[in-house]
Amino acid sequence: MKWKLSNPIGILAIAMIVLFALPAIANAPPPPPMNWFKLSYSASQPTLQSLQIAECNTATCEQPTLFIQYGECLATGCLKPDANISASSKSYRFDCADNRCLLINEVNTFPSNQPKTQEKTNRWFRLIGQFSDRLRLSSPILKDSQEQNTSFPYSGFWQVQVTNDSLQVTQEEDKHLYFIFTPLQEYTRQMFFAGWVLTISSELLIALLFLWWRKASQQKILRALVAIAMVNLFSYPVVWSFFPSLEPFQILLGRYLGISSLIVALLYGLIIYSRRIDSSKKIIFVSLLIFIGLNIAGGFIALWFGYGKRLPIAEGIPYRFTMPVSEVFAVVYEAWVIATISLGQLSLKQSGVLSLLTNATSLILGLIIFGTNFFT
Repeated sequence: MKWKLSNPIGILAIAMIVLFALPAIANAPPPPPMNWFKLSYSASQPTLQSLQIAECNTATCEQPTLFIQYGECLATGCLKPDANISASSKSYRFDCADNRCLLINEVNTFPSNQPKTQEKTNRWFRLIGQFSDRLRLSSPILKDSQEQNTSFPYSGFWQVQVTNDSLQVTQEEDKHLYFIFTPLQEYTRQMFFAGWVLTISSELLIALLFLWWRKASQQKILRALVAIAMVNLFSYPVVWSFFPSLEPFQILLGRYLGISSLIVALLYGLIIYSRRIDSSKKIIFVSLLIFIGLNIAGGFIALWFGYGKRLPIAEGIPYRFTMPVSEVFAVVYEAWVIATISLGQLSLKQSGVLSLLTNATSLILGLIIFGTNFFT
């Protein structure tokens, strides 16, 4: 029985739906309450050395109580570590990395299980931040204007504007922001497949124009286009999965899935090197089967080791480093695979120029079409 090309494509569609639904299955039940604090700077960007959350029982916060802190706050105006720390803070963890801080309840205390108190105490909080240039304080803020809880039982997303002499804190009402672990998380959730289609389409078009301008033969053009389409099946998930998984505040499952995408891409490169003399149809067929089989296997292995690990890991590499490195990887990896599949019709240098042009085009188009929010 002969396999038609439509058969692996159909399997591919089903496999992709299953594969990208795995993280949602693995993260049930939902993670515990998390409060994110995103710092933005109006002018220069001083280094954050310590951040304290102080609780207040009045709107004027005459007698603040240290709830929890990140780092060591030693400047005048900081609350001392031996202050009367709230007993409820012992179940919390407070970490900061890059321009984000996360307050998370490590105990399974979900909003539906959280008892409510009738006393309107400790309903306010303020931030006390020690930076490399000076200490900054925020005005007292209501934790939740609708509730009377004394701690932070519900998830929240707080924008913290760092001005020259103070911290201005506002709460975002958009609920989907509460579970963003990386600047690319929202892109991955909403535009991953659209970005994939855009990347492959734009790179195929640029490659076609480039090779036509170089007066390449029809056979060379076809072979190069096949190589570009197939290699993007493997390089794109690495750029948008592996490198973001290295950033701060990633769950363990996300990191395992990212590592899986990198291993799959590297194995594909080795396998396709041994099959480089195959026809274009066989290259397509083999690439799809490798993509389906290895990604399913890698996804289940990641689930096996990462299932149930719901607390984000604070340690990681900042986005400003992972993003450019991911683009370098895409250019080098795709150039090598294109040169391999082209069977000498394109040298490694020519493939490198082609890869650089196609990746630069897809990146610029992504910035224009999807906006620059997830790149800042």
